[in-house]
Amino acid sequence: MLPQCRQLGRGLYRVRGPARLRVTKGGFYALGRVFKEGDTLVIPRDIVVCLEVVGECVVEGVIAGALEEARPEEEVIGEWRRLAEEIVSRGGRVLVVGEGDSGKTTFSTFILNTALSRGMKVAFVDADVGQNDVGYPGTIALALPASPISWLGELKPSALYFVGSNTPSGCEDAVVLGLCKLLRKAEGCDLIVVNTDGWVADRRARMYKARLVEAVMPDTLVVMEGTGASEPLAKMFETSHIRVVRAPTPPGAKGKERELRRMRRELAYLDLLRKSAVRRLDVKAVRFWGVCSLNGGVRDEKLESVLSSLLGVEARVEVCGGVVAVIVGNEKSYRVVMSARRELVKLIGREVVVTNLGRLKGLLVGLLDEDLECVGVGVIEEVEPREGYVKLRTPVSVDLVRMIVPGQLRISEEGVERERGLPPLA
Repeated sequence: MLPQCRQLGRGLYRVRGPARLRVTKGGFYALGRVFKEGDTLVIPRDIVVCLEVVGECVVEGVIAGALEEARPEEEVIGEWRRLAEEIVSRGGRVLVVGEGDSGKTTFSTFILNTALSRGMKVAFVDADVGQNDVGYPGTIALALPASPISWLGELKPSALYFVGSNTPSGCEDAVVLGLCKLLRKAEGCDLIVVNTDGWVADRRARMYKARLVEAVMPDTLVVMEGTGASEPLAKMFETSHIRVVRAPTPPGAKGKERELRRMRRELAYLDLLRKSAVRRLDVKAVRFWGVCSLNGGVRDEKLESVLSSLLGVEARVEVCGGVVAVIVGNEKSYRVVMSARRELVKLIGREVVVTNLGRLKGLLVGLLDEDLECVGVGVIEEVEPREGYVKLRTPVSVDLVRMIVPGQLRISEEGVERERGLPPLA
């Protein structure tokens, strides 16, 4: 598509991405900042941004989506500007909550840009593990922007916490813990903005979000109005010292389709794989977080022989305290051992866990150093304890990796989510 030139008169305009607009004359206000001559606004696909033009303005660029005039009653840019300025003046920690497509990401950008335009030291924590703009799906990320931005995807993570799932459901404790760790790294900033996922509409979600509020202890809790699903959270904390701010959702806001959300995650996986190289780790030099298998247990060759005789499967057996880990290499052997697991417990007199190495290929994992800090993420290629190695795809060096955290997502070489759930690594 060829670049086009548009002259914009005084008023409001709505731009739907993908679009790239460069100001060649005058300027406009958008996303909490002023775009002046020479500045460029980048809008990803299906993201909508409102522009306010107060004088003559000429923009040049590619608009694959749409650029149209907007009526004042259709947009909330004036109210968002006022709220963002109030929130920034208060400073401290800001937690943004709301249902999906209620404006959390765009309003978070408003707040960040307003603070950055004032020369404040700012931190941003992206705690939306399924639709994050910073980092990779399954992670929480901390970014330290130094100048105003067009969209959060421009930011590079300065620290990560690996959760391993594309939803907080079932991983609430990991999200809360990761958020607390990243907030400690952001101490000393004038303003810390935390954006969250859109899970708010049932009892478990409300309890989870309440825990998030308690963990963050924000100076300001921003509740996006949306359809009203988040109002119970606003009411819940009105009697606390936290300042509760209700931010309106643009009337013209449209929800993203589930397929589009999945596609965005898969593009992020492809980006991870594209930047990665296959790296090899000594299986004895690392541990697997939260499991018994492959964690330095004593190999029991006698029990391996017994299993071979009784069940006809080839297995590696490791004993770690009161737990016996049976490690097999394929689905057939896994099912055989699992079907006999209860009898094995009676025979051995210990807890028995079973790991299927054959289903670890494609597993998204977090990589930790000796201080249990996340140094990156990767995708398992192969685990071979007999040969003593772990192969994985990752864009980071593995020299400092001391622990591998199994995630709950398996992805293909094309970046497609193949499976979600606890991995067969016990």
